[in-house]
Amino acid sequence: MAQGSHIQDFYNRVLSLSGKSHGLRATCEQICRNLLLSFSVQDATLVVADGSGWKTLLTIDDTGINYRSPPIKSQDTKVLSLYQLNQAMQLQVATLTEQDNTYRLSLPLERRSRIIGCFIADFPKNVVSRQFKAKDFSFLGVLLASELNASMTDAIIQDEHSGRRIAERELQIRQNEQLSVQKLLQALHDISFKLWRAQSIDNLLFTAVDEAKKKLNIDRMAIFLFRGVDRVLGTYGTDIHGNTVDEHYFETEISELWFSVHALENKEYLAIKENTPLYHDLQVVGFGWSAYISLWDEDTPIGWIACDNLLSGMPLPGHLHQLLKQFGFIVSQHLVRRQAEEKLIQLNTELEQRVAERTQALQQANEKLEKVSREDPLTQVANRRQFDERFLDEWRRAERHSLPISLLIIDVDHFKDYNDSFGHAAGDQCLKIIATTLAPLERRAGALFARYGGEEFILLLPGQDQHAAQYAAKRALEAIRELALPRGTQNGDTTNIVTISLGGCTIIPSSRRSADAFFKLADSALYEAKSCGRNQLFMINEMAES
Repeated sequence: MAQGSHIQDFYNRVLSLSGKSHGLRATCEQICRNLLLSFSVQDATLVVADGSGWKTLLTIDDTGINYRSPPIKSQDTKVLSLYQLNQAMQLQVATLTEQDNTYRLSLPLERRSRIIGCFIADFPKNVVSRQFKAKDFSFLGVLLASELNASMTDAIIQDEHSGRRIAERELQIRQNEQLSVQKLLQALHDISFKLWRAQSIDNLLFTAVDEAKKKLNIDRMAIFLFRGVDRVLGTYGTDIHGNTVDEHYFETEISELWFSVHALENKEYLAIKENTPLYHDLQVVGFGWSAYISLWDEDTPIGWIACDNLLSGMPLPGHLHQLLKQFGFIVSQHLVRRQAEEKLIQLNTELEQRVAERTQALQQANEKLEKVSREDPLTQVANRRQFDERFLDEWRRAERHSLPISLLIIDVDHFKDYNDSFGHAAGDQCLKIIATTLAPLERRAGALFARYGGEEFILLLPGQDQHAAQYAAKRALEAIRELALPRGTQNGDTTNIVTISLGGCTIIPSSRRSADAFFKLADSALYEAKSCGRNQLFMINEMAES
């Protein structure tokens, strides 16, 4: 067979679809669609024998595929010449004759040695140039003759009794349709319930497509949503094999197709077209009916649902029109509701986040304020307020547990003279250096180093006895001496570096002593250290029983 693979592909598609087709009309239309796709047939006519004449059953022309039921009396046309038809039928073989711009295939349809019809089709010359032969289409003639014999011959020759049988059949069909409608109405209710329980918009869209195909007996369905006024986005749809697939990748402009005009300009809820190209990813994949159901938020269009009969070729039942409208309303209602809910959830989440951020900022501000209120701004060590609070707490703890507590009061020697010699800015810098040096010397639990005021600092040593206090004081003296901060010599003092004097006291608190008296003892010790020449420690031991 010439160009065998091309012909074979055509027959494979025809045989695959004929198994799914129901009735003569569906089979003939599927065959014609594949002739259009495979061979770009320009015009065609299928006629059936009627006594000594012919009746036209199907034509292909500029308007598409036109099926006549019942067949109409044949008349001469540019495709059909009754004289040439009769002449060709006498040969009873397929012929391929050259016309002006085409090659015409005349395919007699024979059943049991009797001509029951003829299929005539005009092929473009560039198709026939592939060296197709008339006999390549003999199997097509057998297939059409078989369908005509099974489905059409009896209808043509039926007597008056066939009307009664048809009426009975139509009654049964109506009863079946009523039952089908009842089932479909229940299916709509079931779909609505599942959409109401959807966990997200994404899950809602998937459920709408997947459930509607199953319960409404629709071959393919897809939901598209609008972005702005000129863009349409895919969500979930159906591939050419009938599987529900994710189509969020799809995005295109809203084209001026027939359904967009109906949906947007005319504000119609349902647009249906028969014998129209069927698309997948903007590519034609077949012919059949397609329907578009508009999705609305009140008067605002938000998208549409597309469906077709690509897989089965089944005609669209009349009762499905209203069901599709109702389905579109259900999807619109649930989609708008869910969008509002998710927007509200998002707003609440954003509000909670802002509240949490402001709460955290307020907490940080309070912590910073608390730190500032308990920290000396110049030296960045604890201030007098923090010392006063800790001093009373540690005093009570030591009294409760009969533990020793030590206190060292530190004073920078001749600091007034230092300020007079170098200025207050240098004096402030000197205090910072001293505080930075002394603060980390004592790391034991509970120890507190603080600035008491002016050039005085305090080292509180809870739980530490006199030996520990003396050790800490000696480390402080040595640390300041090692700094060797220069200062002027005044009042006969020959020491040319900054030094400190320390007064200390260790005690076990009891009812006989108060915290204030304890502090005064340490202050007295500082006075003695200064009186003895400064740059030294003077300790008072006032250990007492609880």
